[in-house]
Amino acid sequence: MIEHARWFPNCAYAKQLCGVELYKKIQESKKAQQERAKANDANKQDGKTNSTVGRGQLIIPDESALSRLVAARLDLPVSQRLLILEFKLSLIKRCWEDQLRLKRDDYLDQIDLFICCIILQRQIDCIGGKKENIIVPRVTMKKLREQEQADAAAREQSAATNTEANVSNTTDIEMTTSSASSTTSDQNMEQPVGSVQNEKDKKTSAARKSDDSPTEIPTANLCVLCLEEERRLACIPCGHLATCVPCGHSLRSCPICRTNIDAFMRIYV
Repeated sequence: MIEHARWFPNCAYAKQLCGVELYKKIQESKKAQQERAKANDANKQDGKTNSTVGRGQLIIPDESALSRLVAARLDLPVSQRLLILEFKLSLIKRCWEDQLRLKRDDYLDQIDLFICCIILQRQIDCIGGKKENIIVPRVTMKKLREQEQADAAAREQSAATNTEANVSNTTDIEMTTSSASSTTSDQNMEQPVGSVQNEKDKKTSAARKSDDSPTEIPTANLCVLCLEEERRLACIPCGHLATCVPCGHSLRSCPICRTNIDAFMRIYV
């Protein structure tokens, strides 16, 4: 994480994990190392020697040698100061182990060990000390894709099952309708001539009554304000046919879309 924060200064995850102050210290440490590297290169060119140039890596043949090197470094003043800052000994030990195992060299500066301890402590706090709480993006995205595919397959299967059920229900309804119509036709054929004539007379009288009664206005054509008169005025410029003549002239905006009304147009049906 230290190397990630150093060499990828625009990484939002590293900034969030380290915090503002710690992230600033990491960048300052990087700048100091770059300056030391430039100074070492200048000394090489001038033929001067530097104690830090050409330092070889530590030889760690096995884990027992690594344990001895770590134990020796836990007695250093820098490690003792971290204990005073209430860092656990196991945390400091793990930082030294990772440094020696991966880079086979000591920390270049005391601030590096301090930063390592802070980052490791925050990582442990985030995962609760359990490795199973670590989220690997590649594995997690694979599981999510598999779950989405399974859900899509289940939806397709359910849709296919519903389609088959609807087809079967439609077939049953058609068969029932055809049988009912055949039964009705048979009953009509069995009726006497007099009853058929009576039914015709009843239909004729009902038609005359409907012609004599006043025409009812469909609900969809009623004025949206009074709900009594038929719609006759269209609003300009929106064009909505919404109100009757008495209600429309009292409006300043369309009751449907709230557009300002410039004029009305009377509609004759």
